[in-house]
Amino acid sequence: MKKSRRLLTILLAAVMLPFYASESRISVQANAAALASSYNTDLSRILYATPVEDQTQTSYCWAYMADAVLESYLLKNAGNIQMNFNEADMTNQLIGGVHGFSDLYTGGSYHQAVAYWTRGSLCGPRNESDGGLTDYYVSETAELGSYENGNELSKQIYIQNIKNLVAQYGSAGVSVYFNASDRSQTTWMGAYYYPQEISPGVNHGVAVVGWDDNYPAQAFHNRLTNPQQPQHQGAFLVKNSWGSYDSCSIGGNTGYYWISYDNYFQDAFAVTKVISRSKLYDTIYETDYRGLSEYLPGSSYSQTYRLNAGVQWLTGIGTYVRGGAGYRFYVNGQELTQIGGTMAYSGYRTFELIEPVMIAGPSLELRVEVSGSAEAVPVSCTANSHVADTGNFCLKAFTRTTATAPSQSPGNTNNTVYPYYPNHPNVWSQTVTGVTVTPQESTMRQGSSQVFSAKVQGSGSPSSRVHWQLSGSSSADTRLTDTGVLHVGTDEASSDLYIYAISDADNTKSAMARVTVLKREDDTPDYSDSSTNGSGTGTNINGTPIYPKPDSSGGTNTPDSTATGSNGTSTDNTATGDANSGGSQNSGGQTSDVKVGTVDKSVYTCSGNGTALYTSCIAKNRISISIPAAVKISGRSYVVTALKDSCLEKNKKVAAVTVGKNISQIGEDAFFGCRKLKKIKIKSEQIDYIGEDAFYNISAKAVIYVPRSCLSEYRAMIRESGNEKVRVKAYN
Repeated sequence: MKKSRRLLTILLAAVMLPFYASESRISVQANAAALASSYNTDLSRILYATPVEDQTQTSYCWAYMADAVLESYLLKNAGNIQMNFNEADMTNQLIGGVHGFSDLYTGGSYHQAVAYWTRGSLCGPRNESDGGLTDYYVSETAELGSYENGNELSKQIYIQNIKNLVAQYGSAGVSVYFNASDRSQTTWMGAYYYPQEISPGVNHGVAVVGWDDNYPAQAFHNRLTNPQQPQHQGAFLVKNSWGSYDSCSIGGNTGYYWISYDNYFQDAFAVTKVISRSKLYDTIYETDYRGLSEYLPGSSYSQTYRLNAGVQWLTGIGTYVRGGAGYRFYVNGQELTQIGGTMAYSGYRTFELIEPVMIAGPSLELRVEVSGSAEAVPVSCTANSHVADTGNFCLKAFTRTTATAPSQSPGNTNNTVYPYYPNHPNVWSQTVTGVTVTPQESTMRQGSSQVFSAKVQGSGSPSSRVHWQLSGSSSADTRLTDTGVLHVGTDEASSDLYIYAISDADNTKSAMARVTVLKREDDTPDYSDSSTNGSGTGTNINGTPIYPKPDSSGGTNTPDSTATGSNGTSTDNTATGDANSGGSQNSGGQTSDVKVGTVDKSVYTCSGNGTALYTSCIAKNRISISIPAAVKISGRSYVVTALKDSCLEKNKKVAAVTVGKNISQIGEDAFFGCRKLKKIKIKSEQIDYIGEDAFYNISAKAVIYVPRSCLSEYRAMIRESGNEKVRVKAYN
């Protein structure tokens, strides 16, 4: 049966190939085996795509393509937000006013869309329905540029990176050569091909939403060129902007096309992060209203702004960066050590300050020093989009006026920068030295979940926060939450997944973990993480602790006896036993933060990131079980966020269960076979995953009570998980 899921309410940071981390470069190679051979190809259910629009007779395909990419990002990575943005407002803003372009009526590129998304308060994504300005600020993009035409390896890496963008962010914009006037000659039943070797360049933008490496070459037929068919199989599924009832599109009425890999592609990009404008700034200081024109040679660039009246607090800096280049930022001559480092990819980047910096004085000078790239100085456009304004650099400053200065700070002199740390007012410098992830190596089966934890190391009490990234996934159901919980989809085809924990305080410091994916039919007991004497614990293929193998005397440590400890149990949310209070050793020799303890006769597996997994109940005669919002294990509080697979499977006594408000995942078979279970009350409004058969074969009289706001969604998830008859009702 099919597992249910709901899109996560998270904003993921960018991940691209290659990825540079920590002090040295870690390269995740562009390997076609890392992604499935096909993705998102069911036209009856295209994931992360809004309805096809019609650009009519305009030359604004780039605007429709760009908005399609942003809309897909919000659907996939921002909690299933369904938006329809106004392309007319984008083009009107960009061609009108003192900062308008003079030539966009002949065409543009996604760079103009990025300029519109990132301008001051009057610009940005607007609703199609009412023209209202939204609060979305596109803070990061990933750009692939172009590949070397005729270099097959370069082309294959480019195609692979387009796939990575689509799988991670929902869709990717790409430019191709494709004319509306001759589409009936170059397209056969929705399959488009124009030979790369004779392509005059690119002239049209589309949004890639899926791919099929095995799409047959014989499905293409271009009657204008020789050859008429591509040499290789494989194609991208793209969303076009010539209307849904485009007779040349797939089926003659979808607006989607198959585009052969043997076409020429250029300027692929994706939106990789969106943040709230209102939380980022009160004022944007900028002169690059028209966005990026090109990168010029140089090792530094700067911009000086005349400040508005009053004390202001710098909250971030925006600029365009080059992949592989290193960046250092200075404000009024003083280095901002909170931000900078080597960039993983090219694109627009907003560097948010973990702690705002107070600016005293009438002016603000930003300076950027660049290393590792011969051409990395971003210059903005003139009114002619093809001409660079060489004296105007793409460099923005974001400020707020609401922060409160420290009670004691250095003397007030003009153009002085005061670091301000609200949580640590006496800390004036912070340094991150590294990040660790636990576990570094693990094995998980398809359909299972596992908690990862990260530690930030350094001096000066740097922020302990990290943001998580996932690479190598081929399944739309494989996901990594912003708290480090990885769920592997039941259809995950990749053999290895890579997880990154990146320090919020210093994004050049990160750590990587590798997950080996085990297919469900290959699932066998795994003791590889146990210590040699049989006394250690690790994590098994479904993310729960591995208990030691029986020793030579025939004795065993069972999960119940290990978790309970020697002091009995308690009902005051204080754990009475701690199986791993000192940490456990995994196969990589690292110390694990996983702890196992009991609270009120229930076993919890806790992670170093402050989350806990409800594992089992050891009270054999308990009729009513309440899973709390949080528990305390060995003096530390943990938020209970998930129910382990089979946690109460075939419990013969339980008749009522209450699920706490912080649960986001219910594992497969969680309540399977609980024949007396008649009442389940779910308090959580954030469940994004219900595993297969979680409620299967419970009492025929059972009722599942859920929050009214989630009734239709939870009912559908429960039905899909394997119980189509159980009653689901709202309780408020």
